[in-house]
Amino acid sequence: MKREKGKETFSIIASVILALGLFLFLLVGLGWNLILCMVLGAAAYTAFSLLLRPVKKIGKLDAESLDNGEYLSERLAEAAGDYRRMGKAVEKIREEPLKTECGGLLRLAENILKYLTDNPEKIPGARRYIDYYQETAANVLENYVELKETGLSTKETEKVLKNTRESVSTLTAAFKMQFEKLMQNELMDMDADLNLLRQTLRSEGYREPVKEKVQESDQ
Repeated sequence: MKREKGKETFSIIASVILALGLFLFLLVGLGWNLILCMVLGAAAYTAFSLLLRPVKKIGKLDAESLDNGEYLSERLAEAAGDYRRMGKAVEKIREEPLKTECGGLLRLAENILKYLTDNPEKIPGARRYIDYYQETAANVLENYVELKETGLSTKETEKVLKNTRESVSTLTAAFKMQFEKLMQNELMDMDADLNLLRQTLRSEGYREPVKEKVQESDQ
């Protein structure tokens, strides 16, 4: 979001400078009428604003080309922000196997974010994931790091740290469940394609090799 705001601010400043430069050139350089120069300068500012306005993209697509593109872009930016929060927290975690488990959770979040970027039409269906699961994960990891950095070692803090460690596996399962829901249509299509392939091969005389059963040795 900060990067987008920075681009918008730059485009506004650049448009003002260019329009002002044109105004001064017409007024001072060419000696045109003041009113005419002001009108042309205002028109130039509008034109430069349109030309220099940053184009919001979702993956390789222009957000404006999509239905509710502005909304989708904002939701994806929110998901990306929480993902970055998770990444910063995971970098500060040193304990094993927690660090490895958190790394797996972060990779799962990265895959979901990439999937949503490549399939922006699925973003509305990820509302629960973005608003609750990923934001909760970012909060949990950040709170763990903050509490760990205090150096406190009491029964209460140890209980919180232990509960946080246990929650990572729960969050991982929740992320996987949400990801599977998002990909439900693709999974169904893949399954249908495989079934169709098997039927086609069988109709052409192909027979799948018989799997040999492994006999258990008598004990």
